[in-house]
Amino acid sequence: MSEKLDLILFGVTGLVGRYGVRHLYKLSKEKNLTFGVAGRNEQKIKNVLVKLEEETGDKSIAKIPIILADMSDEQSIKQMTSRCKVLIQSCGPLRQLGEVVVKACIESRTHYVDVSAEENFIDKVALEYQEQAKKAGIYMVGSCGIDCIAYDLGVLYIQKKFRGTVNSVETYLKMDTDDPTLTGPSYNVSTWKSTIDLMLNKRELKALQARIFNKNMPKLKPALGTKHLPFKPYVEDGWSILLTGSDRSVMMRTQQYLYEEKNKRPVQVQTYYMLKALWYLIFFVIFGLMFAFLLPFKLGRKILLRYPAFFTGGVFGNEEPSQAMCENAWFRLTFVAKGWKDKIVGPDEKFNEKPNHGMMLQVKGKNPGYGGTALCLVLAGVMIATQADKLPSKPGVYTPGIAFGETTIVEDLHERGLSFDVLNEFAISS
Repeated sequence: MSEKLDLILFGVTGLVGRYGVRHLYKLSKEKNLTFGVAGRNEQKIKNVLVKLEEETGDKSIAKIPIILADMSDEQSIKQMTSRCKVLIQSCGPLRQLGEVVVKACIESRTHYVDVSAEENFIDKVALEYQEQAKKAGIYMVGSCGIDCIAYDLGVLYIQKKFRGTVNSVETYLKMDTDDPTLTGPSYNVSTWKSTIDLMLNKRELKALQARIFNKNMPKLKPALGTKHLPFKPYVEDGWSILLTGSDRSVMMRTQQYLYEEKNKRPVQVQTYYMLKALWYLIFFVIFGLMFAFLLPFKLGRKILLRYPAFFTGGVFGNEEPSQAMCENAWFRLTFVAKGWKDKIVGPDEKFNEKPNHGMMLQVKGKNPGYGGTALCLVLAGVMIATQADKLPSKPGVYTPGIAFGETTIVEDLHERGLSFDVLNEFAISS
């Protein structure tokens, strides 16, 4: 058998995969790495490579290995994972079929990163495959899209920059476009389908998270409250609403690890989403109520799946987002940290004094749904391939923060347009 490739990008014909192969091509040149591409349809894969060759003028692209693999064909997945050291999984959704790839990576002792934001899948892998991954000597890191990467590594970045102890972090996500005249969906329908599937399986998720999160974590003071009703924050213009999803649970898993394994005081986190005007908030409430009414019924779900654009104000659609829509999109994620300046508080220390110091961090970038996500995903795979000495000492299933907290991934992302910037520090009056 020929020597294993350093990396394989699986799902190269999807939109994330097509952006991903561009990043992987550039990074493989910089880092002297070998890579292949994988998917179900050979002709579509060849078309992606032809396009890349046209963009770069590099005739050697025609020699990039092509591997045919389909998540419904277990043998093809095993053959794919046996050909590389690190598998970059850009396919989805993963809750129904993703485990076949996880199992194949364990069997072939292949490191694994994926782009999943499906909480049920993320938590199931963490619970059921941790020991198997450890025995196989591999690192498995889920949630390597731009959302969880920005959130998880953003909190760690604040913890490193904060002069003292961080008690709590609130985050505010704002997304928009540079060209409001563009029409068509911002995201394809697969994300909408995943959202519906997740909402249908909330009970399963609750059971999984009851097993993941340690009930003996310290009760931190002052406790970070949750704002359940819409409010106007001071960090951005517009209205904020509570944001649920994988981002907060991933951050909480990282903080739990830091407490249990590193004896560090965890940080409390809460996440909010920004709506830029009152009418957006009204729209959100109306269609949120319609979604909640239709979801429990089979006919209702059919309606939701058939008309994604109607129920999301055109954000999701059955057709793929245009290149212009992707390239003009941007996001801005603002972190507001509060704690104590110049005072290191132990992990279990009771500290009743009110926080006296704060810091604001902002992570921002372009094309978050596809180009930015592809960059984060590919860089995650490259970190495993090139910075093994900076990963956790024990292999296993990890969050991005745990896996890459000591690597140069933040600096690498910053150089490539996903910036991490401390905006200011401020005193908190009592």
